[in-house]
Amino acid sequence: MTIIRPMTRFARDLLRDTRGNVLMLTGLAVIPLVAATGMGIDYSRAARLQTKLNAAADAAALAAVSQPMMVKTDDEANSFATFIFNQQAGADHDASYNAANLTITITHTGAVSSNRIATVTYTADSHNFFGNFVGTPTTTVGGTSQANATRAPNIDFYMMLDTSPSMALPATSAGITQMVSATGGCAFACHQTTLNADYLVDGSGNRISYYTYAKTHNISLRTDLVPTAVSDLTQVAKDAAINNHANYRMALANFDYKYNNIVGVPSDLDFVKTKVPNATLLPYCQNNQRICGTGDNDTATDYTTALGGALLGLPGTAGNGTNDVGDTPQAILFLITDGMRDENSGGRKMGPMPTAQCTTVKNRGVRIAILYTRYLPESASDSWSQTNVRAPFLDPADKITPALTDCASPGLLYTVSTDGDISAALAALFRQAIATAHLLK
Repeated sequence: MTIIRPMTRFARDLLRDTRGNVLMLTGLAVIPLVAATGMGIDYSRAARLQTKLNAAADAAALAAVSQPMMVKTDDEANSFATFIFNQQAGADHDASYNAANLTITITHTGAVSSNRIATVTYTADSHNFFGNFVGTPTTTVGGTSQANATRAPNIDFYMMLDTSPSMALPATSAGITQMVSATGGCAFACHQTTLNADYLVDGSGNRISYYTYAKTHNISLRTDLVPTAVSDLTQVAKDAAINNHANYRMALANFDYKYNNIVGVPSDLDFVKTKVPNATLLPYCQNNQRICGTGDNDTATDYTTALGGALLGLPGTAGNGTNDVGDTPQAILFLITDGMRDENSGGRKMGPMPTAQCTTVKNRGVRIAILYTRYLPESASDSWSQTNVRAPFLDPADKITPALTDCASPGLLYTVSTDGDISAALAALFRQAIATAHLLK
């Protein structure tokens, strides 16, 4: 009894004594604070790892569908993608995580040799430092990346050049001004004889044609630059074929009042280049007379005849351009023109090109690419052209561009105006047809 009473009193005194409570509470609070801070650090490390591995997955997916890989087997593409992932992820020397569980699948849509979809999926365990003390030694991260590419197809390019008289427009603003000044109003160097009033007189008193004047005064004409652009394009196409592991061929034709096959069957690009100089400007005697003494109302830009001739040379149905047995190249009709129709079709027809045959071409699976060497309102400078060309078709309402837009396949209309680089424009139009790899998600 004597012992119990003092012990009871001591217990009551201890419960009433609060002088050390703050220190005890602080000590207890430190534990969860340290744990929360540590888990935050572990989470940040895991997030950084996931960002790194996502980038590696993107690189691996794109690698599997790169153009060099598109000519390899699926197994080779898979192995290369795995190598790229491991290189990007630093799996051989990064001890902050366990090696990722990696799955790479290759699938196809359409023809097996032409389209590939690469899907890269991974999971990895990020090593925790603080979490390890509370029973959470790792944090799992994961992600998926997918990319696809269509192998650059084999393509046959059917080049059709407008060589009608209106293409004898100077290629620069200065040249147009010089021609208008010299001829008293006509911007075109399209007459190649000295009959009637369609001539000029040189410094020696000799008669010269408008065309001769342009040549002797070094006035560059569109009809000079277009063949150069096509010749340049053959090299652009050769380089692209090598880079894309594809086969590109070319056919060549020109048109004015008729259609003329120069290289009728798609052929080697180097061979076609040697034939480009054959696409020459149509000689014209004078206004309304292609042949001197025979009236024709200048109906020398006949799209109906041109597209009809082109249809005879185009494939009945274009292929997909794969290397699969039985497949044939894709086909693209390249039309280089100023877009102004002037043809004898049940009477003189002027204005925008007719587009019904464009639909017929596209229904065969043939795409149409148009380089529009813009018909300028200021080039219709003489009184007749102002009344019959400029006012109804060019200014104030442009009726040429909408027709060309309707004729061209989506994304394959390119306009080049005065002072523009026709070679660069044609090369840019060509490149729009080349498929490239891209991320899907």
